[in-house]
Amino acid sequence: MNLESKASPFHGGHFLQPLIKQMTFPNLGGVIKAKDVFEKGSGSYTASYVAWAKTSQLLRDHAPGWYFHLAAKDGNYVWEAPDGTGYLMGYFAVDREHREAHGNMPLFPFPIMDNRNNPIPCEKISARVFTDSHRRALCACAAFTFGLAYELWAKEEIENLGATPKAKPAIKTEPPKTSEDGEALTKQFIAYVKKNPSKVDSVKTRLSDRYSEGKINDKQRDLILQAILEVEDK
Repeated sequence: MNLESKASPFHGGHFLQPLIKQMTFPNLGGVIKAKDVFEKGSGSYTASYVAWAKTSQLLRDHAPGWYFHLAAKDGNYVWEAPDGTGYLMGYFAVDREHREAHGNMPLFPFPIMDNRNNPIPCEKISARVFTDSHRRALCACAAFTFGLAYELWAKEEIENLGATPKAKPAIKTEPPKTSEDGEALTKQFIAYVKKNPSKVDSVKTRLSDRYSEGKINDKQRDLILQAILEVEDK
């Protein structure tokens, strides 16, 4: 793909689109596998997603040299929309070794939302909301830029328009015994997956259920996912 761009100054003195004559970048459509996909929600609507940790790993493997960044406006990474809610502006850039050949990609806006996908006013954005939104923006921008997991984002757009997904058959699993305490449950999941690497798929299914039920938070889920990735990489 040949793209021509003129350098354009941005807020804070950044140059996000350096002068480039030929720009090529990875096409990561079709890279994700069935084992990488988790589900959350229940009933008539179930959302599919790939964990941000897995997204990062796939980017390192298939798009070496490309890194995700947030653009700042007046020294602030949170941008304010006309209605007072916040959003992020993300983009991918290459390291110095590849910069001359590739340049940077266009900016990608991403709303900062609560767990019901409602935009959050700037004055109510906490550190936790900001970091969670950064991870989500990474995944969305990877789909926008490289096509990574575009299949899932396209599916979500269709379902948001009112389409009803097909019901999926129940999957029998052999999960560890659970506890209502999120920290204890996290330890149980990690211990179980390390002891039973062949049960990774069943662990993913149960993990998705416990997360959608609110029995573990984002941080605890990410710890479990990291343990799963370590087992799968062996």
